[in-house]
Amino acid sequence: MKTYDLYERAMEPVRHWWMYLIIGVLAFILGVFMLTNPAITYEMMTLLLGLALVVFGIIEMIVGIFSRNFFVSRAAVIIGAVLNIVLGVLLAANPGIAALTLPLILGMWMLYQSFMMISYAGDLKGFKVKGYGLTLFCGIVLLVLSVLILLRPVTIGMMTVAIYIALSFIIYGLSEIVSAFRLKSIHHIVEES
Repeated sequence: MKTYDLYERAMEPVRHWWMYLIIGVLAFILGVFMLTNPAITYEMMTLLLGLALVVFGIIEMIVGIFSRNFFVSRAAVIIGAVLNIVLGVLLAANPGIAALTLPLILGMWMLYQSFMMISYAGDLKGFKVKGYGLTLFCGIVLLVLSVLILLRPVTIGMMTVAIYIALSFIIYGLSEIVSAFRLKSIHHIVEES
């Protein structure tokens, strides 16, 4: 592979930095909304999460299809996008999903996202991008929250699950926002050189 080809492949996700910003802002807003509205019904929370996952999946699918992603493998991005869309449709179509099922589904989704975030942080470190530690930290916190939900989905109670999910969306959103601006800074550095 020529150096130029490697450079072009690495720049594709950088050009789409703003799409990650959209995901981050939406996830953060949804997390804050759920955290500040504890009276929201479980069905409404399920519907909102489902719709958010569909939007995240569509955006990630666009990035995955139109970029030869180097930071995280293109296949992983597309698989994550399909996972988001399928889970989103499942949740939005079944807002009355059982109290046991929702924590398991979202716990597994959060677990997958945490692995993606940790992997992405490793890629950023490999490219010597400053601030990769925050992405790594967010990935680890998301991993811990997902494990807490998966270990005791019923016994921790619906309110605790809702709080963990809200916190997870806030952390996921912040991580995506920070990552978007890291990619934007790389984009500006490349344009200037």
